[in-house]
Amino acid sequence: MSRKLGILGGMGPLATVEFMQKIISRTPAHNDQQHIPMLVSNNPQIPDRTAYLISNGEDPYPALKEGMEQLQQAGAECIVMPCNTAHYWYTRLTNSCNVHTISIIDSVVDEAKHRRYRTVGLLATTATMMAGMYQTKLAQQQINAIETTDSEQQAIMNGIYAVKAGNVEHGKQLMQPIFEAMLNRGAEAVIFGCTEIPVALAEQTISQPQHCLDSLDILAEQCVHWAQADAPELVA
Repeated sequence: MSRKLGILGGMGPLATVEFMQKIISRTPAHNDQQHIPMLVSNNPQIPDRTAYLISNGEDPYPALKEGMEQLQQAGAECIVMPCNTAHYWYTRLTNSCNVHTISIIDSVVDEAKHRRYRTVGLLATTATMMAGMYQTKLAQQQINAIETTDSEQQAIMNGIYAVKAGNVEHGKQLMQPIFEAMLNRGAEAVIFGCTEIPVALAEQTISQPQHCLDSLDILAEQCVHWAQADAPELVA
C-alpha cells in the first residue's frame, strides 16, 4: 500500500480517530507494510459548521481550504473529510483541489442504492438537514427520506455535542430512541449522517447492520477500495 490517503479531520477529533480505526480494520493487511499510509489533519479549531450555516458563526471555509492545501503539499493522493456537514463546501473545495477526493454523502447514497432501499431514516446535524444535502441525492435515486421532528432534531444535536464533549454514553441515550423511532416509521435503514452518531450508536451498527447506514464506515470502505485499486492482490 503506497497510495497516501489524506484525512481532513478534527470535526470532531473523536470521530476522526474512529474513522482511522475503521480504515485499519477494513484493510486486508497481514503486516504493517500492507496498511494504508494516512496523512491526517486533525484540526479541532476549524469553526463549527452548523453554527455558521444556521446562526452566522465564523466561516469554516478558509480553514477547510488551508487543510486541503496542507494535505496536498504533504503528498496526499486522495483527500476525504469525515464530517458530513463540511460537505456543504465539498464542491467549492474540490474545484481547487488537484488530487482525487471521495464524498461521504455520495458514498452513503450509493450504498443505500446498492442495498436497494426505498425508504431510509436520516439523522444528521440541523445544518445538514436544512441544506438538504442527503435529501437531494436520495431523491435523485428515488429513495424516500424520513426526517426527524423538531424535538427529535434537538435531541440529536444535544447527542452530537455530548459525543464531541466526550460523553458518548449520554449521546447514545439521546439518539438511540430516535433511531428506533425511524425504524418504527417504516425506514428500512437509518443514515448516520453525522460522524458523531456512529460513535454513539456503535452497538446498533454491530447488532443491526442491515438497519444502519454508517457514514464513517461507508467512507472508510471507499477509502480502502481506492487504496487497493491497481494494487497486487494481498497474499495470505
